Amino acid sequence: MPHPSLRLTHQHQAAALLYRATFGPQDNDLNVLFDQDISQWFETQYNAPASYHLPQLRHAVQLSNKEANTNLRLGVWWQYALTAEDQLRQRMAYALSQILVVSSVGIGNRHEELTAYYDLLVKHSFGNFRDLLKAVTINAAMGRYLTLRRSTKANPKNNTFPDENYARELMQLFTIGLWQLDDNGQPLVDHNGNNIPSYNQIDVQELARALTGWQSGHNEQPMTPRERNHDIDAKVILGHHFAAGQNTEQDLDQALDVLFNHQNTPFFIANLLIKRLVTSNPSQQYLYRVAQAFIDNGNGVRGDFKAVLWAILTDNAVLKGQASRYSHHGLLKEPILMAANQARALGVTSLGDYWDVKNNVRYFGQGPLQAETVFNFYLPDFAPQGEIAANDLTAPEFSLLTSHQMLSIHNRICAVINGYKATKPQQWYYDINPFMAVQHDPIAFIELINNRLFAGLISDSLRTQLMDLLTNQIPVKARIRRIETALYTAFTSPEFFCQEFVA
Repeated sequence: MPHPSLRLTHQHQAAALLYRATFGPQDNDLNVLFDQDISQWFETQYNAPASYHLPQLRHAVQLSNKEANTNLRLGVWWQYALTAEDQLRQRMAYALSQILVVSSVGIGNRHEELTAYYDLLVKHSFGNFRDLLKAVTINAAMGRYLTLRRSTKANPKNNTFPDENYARELMQLFTIGLWQLDDNGQPLVDHNGNNIPSYNQIDVQELARALTGWQSGHNEQPMTPRERNHDIDAKVILGHHFAAGQNTEQDLDQALDVLFNHQNTPFFIANLLIKRLVTSNPSQQYLYRVAQAFIDNGNGVRGDFKAVLWAILTDNAVLKGQASRYSHHGLLKEPILMAANQARALGVTSLGDYWDVKNNVRYFGQGPLQAETVFNFYLPDFAPQGEIAANDLTAPEFSLLTSHQMLSIHNRICAVINGYKATKPQQWYYDINPFMAVQHDPIAFIELINNRLFAGLISDSLRTQLMDLLTNQIPVKARIRRIETALYTAFTSPEFFCQEFVA
């Protein structure tokens, strides 16, 4: 159903929304969003043609005369993160890739298969979670990664049993989570005050039986049933009876319906998406409202991602900077997101006909579809010692910012700033001339940095620091040094690394 009319009251709200809903605002994005009803912006994003990665990967393979590899696959990801018109879809797909995790660390150099999986997330980003859940379950890459592929009914003579890997992660990480939740999304506790598990080992075993019988797919093609390998006996999963005689697809559909309609699922998925897009510590009230949008999009439909995204990004508490359960709003940008913000702020493009990106993990400690485990790049409950941990809050992205990794990130920031010198094909390049034109005027230069790098959200303290740098430390005649140093100071500031609320 159409979203209600909603206009932002000032440009700071528009800037904050763009940081949450895209890979970073660019020159005219702020004015376009602020000058129209938000619902129009969402409709424009919904209707933008989807930027699918696999055709572009194949195009890059043809142009480069190379086999598909990590660099080309990541090159396509960066190309679309930085230049695609369907920014909301691409940002949502990346968020989903950190929830429904598939990784090259586990299935190796199957780059077309990995890219096809990512396209599945792109395709369903504005669709229904139930449809996505089925597509993910029978996807070829997921079948390899969590070993559902070729899982077969028990054979006591050979002492073999159904593979439990996907069944466990489907419940723990993809749908209902570890603990039973009440109607408000809060953990239920027993008489001893302990959280109550949402499933047990018997449920895992029974679900694994229900998921037997799927065999290999390839690239875009989903896995297909092999009925002779499927367990057709009766099953009981989370208290739901599965009749004997059901075939592979019937058991799968019933199992997914049970999980999709589980009381936990709206809160579990809403919480994970909020953490990826808005704040690491959502208030109970904000989480509840987003979960209600998952339960009913206003037209009786459950699991509608359009309704969920609207609720996440336009909730009144979000727009007012009151969606966190603590005074620290927003989140620490993960390195990939920070780097995308930097590149879009500079207007980075690739010299040549395709993008070739080397070693995201070395630079950033993470890379798209390169998580070390199915738990994503970081554990969801990680909290650095100090004020955050002391207040029972989480900040998962901090686990990536080791001293070694920060050095690598800063080196990469410098490399991108030096991109105006690029001359070779596939190098990242941006036009330094707009900065050159104003570097002699500290006020104009800082305002350009404010608009390009912060969408108008620069802090007074950083403004003061830059003013001192440009008036007292670096002479006007040192034009390049002034530009490079000012950009480096801004890009490595704490506020550029944080995605904060602005009231």
